[in-house]
Amino acid sequence: MPTIHLSLPESMYEELRKKADDMGIQITDLVKFYIRQGIEEKENNKDNTRNSEYEESIAFLEAKVAQLDAMVSELVKKLKDLEDVEDEEVELKREENA
Repeated sequence: MPTIHLSLPESMYEELRKKADDMGIQITDLVKFYIRQGIEEKENNKDNTRNSEYEESIAFLEAKVAQLDAMVSELVKKLKDLEDVEDEEVELKREENA
């Protein structure tokens, strides 16, 4: 198994030793645990950042879709108004010709 050597301040070593003794494990196992925990936390933070970016993008797209929906509704309303005006003009011409 690969090994690494660490130089630690005495106070940090004592803190690790006390914690390892309290947990009933060796200092090296405690250090491995802390390293693994740090790596997993970093990965989780990346996932959370990505999720946040995705949520922002989704919110932006939902707002754009709502804008487009409002625009389409307005256009449909204007087209109906134009059709109604056109129908009235056709009726008036028929009445004039009759």
